[in-house]
Amino acid sequence: MQNEDSNVEYKREFNKHLKREIVSFLNSNSGGVIYLGVDDGTKELLEIEDKVKHSWEEILSNWAINAFYPIPYGLIQVFPNEKPFRIMVKSGKNNRPFAIASKGFDSSGVYIREGSSAVRASNERVMRMQQQYIISGRFDSEVSEIQDLSFNYIKVIFEDLNIDFDINALQMKSHGQNDLFNNSALLLSDQNEQTSKAAVFDGLNVMRFRDKKEFYGSIADQIKQLFAYMDLINRKRIVIGHQIERIEQDDYPIEAVREAIVNGFVHRDYLLHSEVRVEVYDDRIEILSPGGIPDGLTLDDIERGQTAARNPHLIHILNKMDIIENYGTGIKRINSSYDRYNLKPEFVTSDNLFKVILPNLNYQKEKIYSKDKLEINDNDQSVLNILLSSGNPLKRDEIEKRGSLSRNQVIDTLKRLQDYNLIYKIGDSVRTRYAVSK
Repeated sequence: MQNEDSNVEYKREFNKHLKREIVSFLNSNSGGVIYLGVDDGTKELLEIEDKVKHSWEEILSNWAINAFYPIPYGLIQVFPNEKPFRIMVKSGKNNRPFAIASKGFDSSGVYIREGSSAVRASNERVMRMQQQYIISGRFDSEVSEIQDLSFNYIKVIFEDLNIDFDINALQMKSHGQNDLFNNSALLLSDQNEQTSKAAVFDGLNVMRFRDKKEFYGSIADQIKQLFAYMDLINRKRIVIGHQIERIEQDDYPIEAVREAIVNGFVHRDYLLHSEVRVEVYDDRIEILSPGGIPDGLTLDDIERGQTAARNPHLIHILNKMDIIENYGTGIKRINSSYDRYNLKPEFVTSDNLFKVILPNLNYQKEKIYSKDKLEINDNDQSVLNILLSSGNPLKRDEIEKRGSLSRNQVIDTLKRLQDYNLIYKIGDSVRTRYAVSK
């Protein structure tokens, strides 16, 4: 077993001091793991009765709701059936500082990691963590540095929706601060200085540009401009279905593109000096948003539908404008839009970035098929010759009868040739036939 460090703690037995370790991991940048029933000197696993483990699990479940402040929803997970007993604590970096609830927000209740130990935080450290929380967690509700704002663009949207444009009802001012405009108002105003960018590349990397654009103004306007730009890029192509019917298919599901772009704006960290970017390659689109997943959630949590709003005021206004639909379901909707296809979206996250990768449904990788380059083998060539000489689509058993390959060899070869897009399938089940692609 690895040695104790800033992310790993071993405990021989359960006691009340375990709260310190949990709080220190909640206040860290990466969280940590606590193993119970392990000698922290020899790393020897101790025998723990099931009833004891069960009592530990009950106590920890109670602690997760009552022992810490703020409540660390979803940040503490217990694995009592593992050996050793494992407690996984995720970082609560966007809600720090966490404290032992019975002690409060001074140095007696807040613990941090120093090497492999949990130590009390100084009052200065606690104050600094509180300031960082205000800066990173409430940006859209803080007072805007620019107060001379106009809202001509979004007023038109409200008029079209027959909704009164009420600044107070839309929570665009920071109450208690002389009712000054907040940052959500700035982002939606005509004076917004945040921009977004789109770039189209020739090929699969960033070596050659085909086109690039930058978008300005209210982020509601930028979202609309990006939608329009992507509509031009999202080509509609003709594909042949199983029954030889012509089907029009977009390169990318419209719903997926829409959700990825909106999520990029509403969940981004506006304190980072970067912008929402859309990068289009031959085989994919990448939508990049500054800022990782907030509130200590993981990508698995987000894909299961858990939500954490980094910019709640902004989300509230965009929802009123019908720009956001079914808030909190964006990632699930992106995944669902690819359900009927073999290709699937990808999601990449780090502390400073969230990236959505949408594969191009119509992209076909160029290949050179020649014996010299070993791109096709003798079995491939045999099946291709049979289909070419026939002139008509053939069933699998017909291909077997006309050649010398076994049933399994024909099945494997047909799949391989389909993957290469050298042949295509017609019909279903017993009516399935195969033909050479043009």
